[in-house]
Amino acid sequence: MMKKLIKNQQRIFVNTLKSQDLKNYFAYLVIFAVLAVLLFLFSQTIWRIAGSLTEPMLAGIFSYSMLMIIGMVILIGMPQVFKHMYSATDLEFLFTFPIKTRHIFLMKYIQSFIGTPLFAVFFFLIPFTAYGVASGASFLYYFVLLLVLLATSIIGLSIAYLLNLIVIQIVPASRANEFMTAMSFLSGLFVYLIFMLPQISSGRSLTDSLMAGLPVLPDWVPVSWGSDAIISAANGSMGFFLPMILFILLTAVPVLLTTMLVEKGFRTGWIRMSEGSRKKKKRKPKKERAQGVSHPVIAIGKKEWLSIKRDMREWMAFLPLAFFIVFPLIGFISGDVSLSELRGFNEISWPIAQGFFLFIYALFNGQLAASAIAREGLSAWVLRILPLSGRDIALGKLWISWLLPLIILTILECIVGILLGWAWWQFIAGILLKAGITIGISATGIWIGTIGARYNPGNPQQRLTFGTSMILLLLAYVYLAILSIPYALMLIPDEAAPLVVEMGNNSSGFFGFVLSLFGVLLTWKASYPVIVTGLGLLLMFLLSIGVAWLFLYVSAKRINRGVTIDIVSGTSGKTKFKWKSGGSLY
Repeated sequence: MMKKLIKNQQRIFVNTLKSQDLKNYFAYLVIFAVLAVLLFLFSQTIWRIAGSLTEPMLAGIFSYSMLMIIGMVILIGMPQVFKHMYSATDLEFLFTFPIKTRHIFLMKYIQSFIGTPLFAVFFFLIPFTAYGVASGASFLYYFVLLLVLLATSIIGLSIAYLLNLIVIQIVPASRANEFMTAMSFLSGLFVYLIFMLPQISSGRSLTDSLMAGLPVLPDWVPVSWGSDAIISAANGSMGFFLPMILFILLTAVPVLLTTMLVEKGFRTGWIRMSEGSRKKKKRKPKKERAQGVSHPVIAIGKKEWLSIKRDMREWMAFLPLAFFIVFPLIGFISGDVSLSELRGFNEISWPIAQGFFLFIYALFNGQLAASAIAREGLSAWVLRILPLSGRDIALGKLWISWLLPLIILTILECIVGILLGWAWWQFIAGILLKAGITIGISATGIWIGTIGARYNPGNPQQRLTFGTSMILLLLAYVYLAILSIPYALMLIPDEAAPLVVEMGNNSSGFFGFVLSLFGVLLTWKASYPVIVTGLGLLLMFLLSIGVAWLFLYVSAKRINRGVTIDIVSGTSGKTKFKWKSGGSLY
C-alpha cells in the first residue's frame, strides 16, 4: 500500500509541475542560480581555509550547522507540515478508503521530507564535501557526513510533526491557523537565540568563537555526538562508531513519539479541523448609529483594513521586521558598543538609517499592495454589484496598503531617532521623503497583483503566485536603485565630492561612469547647494509620482477588463476566478 501511495503522490507532483506557468519556471531558475552562486562561494571559502581548521573549530562548525538545519526545518517546515496533515486536498479522498492511518501518515512524512529537510541536507553537504576533498579526508567521512545530515533533518522534521500533532489537541480548530503563525515566529526566535548565545554568554560573536576554537556548545548537547562522529570519520578512525550510534538513537526518539500519536493526532485532528468549531459565541446586540456614506476610495480602504485586522495570519507579511530590526537591536544591546558613543553623529547615523528603512519599505510595501487584489477572492461579487470603476478600486487599495507600512515603520524610526538623538527636522524630512518614494512601490504592487493574484483560504499570507512575487521584488529594488541617485545626492555631503570623483576616475565601465557623474553632481552641489538639492527633490518626487500614476492607470484598465485570481479550493484544487469592476462574474 505504501508503494501505491508514494506512486500516486509522485503523479500529483509531476502534474503540478506540468501545470505551472512559464514565469514560475523562470523564477525557479533564478532562485537555483542564486543558490548555486552562494554554494560556490561558500565551497570556495571552505576550500581555501580547510588546511587551517583545527578539530575544535570543526566541532563548533559542525555542531552549529546541525542546529541550523534543525532550526530551519522547524521554522519553515511547521506551516508546511500543518498543511500536509490537516489542509491537504487529498486527505478527504484517502480517508474514505480502507487504508491504515499510519500508512497515510508515513506518506505525508515522506512528502514533507522531500522539501525543506532534503534541501537543507544538500545545501550543507556540498561545502562540507569540498572541505573533505581539500583536507584529504578518509572515505568514511563522506558516508558518515551524509548519514549525520540526513538524521539531523529527520530530527527537525519529527519535532515539527510532533508539535503539530500536540497543538491540534490543545488549540481550538478555529484558532489553529493563527496559533501556527505564532509558533512560526517563536521558532524563528529560537533559531536567532541559538546564534546569539555565544555572544551573550562570552562577549564574542559566533564567528570569533568558532575561529578561536572555543567550545561554543557544551559537550552534553546531542549534536556534539554527530560532530564527533564526522571528525573521527575524517581522520579514518573507527571511533566514530559510538557517537554515530548515539546520534541515530537520538534521531529515533522523536520519530517514535511522532508515530505513537498518529491515530489520535492525525485522523482525529483532521476531523476536528474539517468540522471546525461548533460552539458559537453569543453576541450582544449593538446599537445602530447613523453613518454617512463615504467616498468609494475611502470605503474600499476601510474594507481592506477590516479584512487585514480580522485574521492574524495577514500580519505574517510584517513578521520579517522582527529579524530586520528587533533582533539586531537585541544584538546591539548585548554588544560592546554603547548607545552614548553613537549619539551626536547625526550626519552619519541618519543617512544610514534612511537607506536601511528604504530597503525594508521595498520589501513590504509592494507585497502588501499586491495582496490587496487577491484578498477579494470569493468575495469579489461585492465589488461586482457596486458601481465602482477600476480607478476607484485601485486607489482604495493603494492608500491603505501604502499607509500601514508607513505608520508601523515611522513609529520604529522615531524610536531609533530618539535613541540616536536626531534633530526634529531629520524626523520630518525622513518621513516625508520615504512617504514620497514608497508610493511608487505600492502602485507597482497593485499592478503586479492584477497579473498574478492567488487566493488560498488556508494560507492567506500567500497572495501571489511564486513567479510574480519574484518579479515584484526585482521591480521594487530596481525602482529603489533609480530613485536612490537623487536621494543619495541630497543625503551625501558635498565635502565627499573629491573622493567620489577620484573613485570614478579609478573605476571603469558603467560603475565608473555612474561614480563620475555623481561626483560632478556633488561638485555642483558644493557650488549651488540650494539649487541642486531642490532639483534632486523635484526629480525624485516626479519619478515617484510618475511611476505611481502609470501603474495605477494600467491597474485600473486591467480591473475594468477583468482580473483573474487563482483560487486554491479545498476540494478541487486550483481554479480560475475572474471579476470586473461593475461587470459580470465568470
